[in-house]
Amino acid sequence: MFRRGPAIVLSLVLGAAALVTAPSAVAGDGGAVKDRDPCGAGSIKMVVEPYGDGRFQVTGVVYSQDADVWSWRLRHDSETSADGEVRADGDGEGRSFKIVRTVVDLPGSEFIAFRAENNSTGLTCRAEKSLG
Repeated sequence: MFRRGPAIVLSLVLGAAALVTAPSAVAGDGGAVKDRDPCGAGSIKMVVEPYGDGRFQVTGVVYSQDADVWSWRLRHDSETSADGEVRADGDGEGRSFKIVRTVVDLPGSEFIAFRAENNSTGLTCRAEKSLG
């Protein structure tokens, strides 16, 4: 009669542990975070790595199947940190571009977003991470 109580508690604890350890887009300071988002014919990847001196290195990569020009923007919290245009480059079908920028690690939590839009097709790729 009383054996169901421990089984229910155990199932609740294991269920909560599974939710806590599930991968998410949030990472603590001190680790690299990666995100890959399929965006039509391309895909995007963003890596945020701490330098350890109050700065982060943000690397955004877009994989594309064409040599179109892309407009890109890197946002840190609510501000545009960097933006520009670039042409995807590479041999054969494997074309891509990579943007590497350094941002200051501000007090509190951080929100970093990388966005790229194909100027010919309008295809938009996004990757974003919360740190802290």
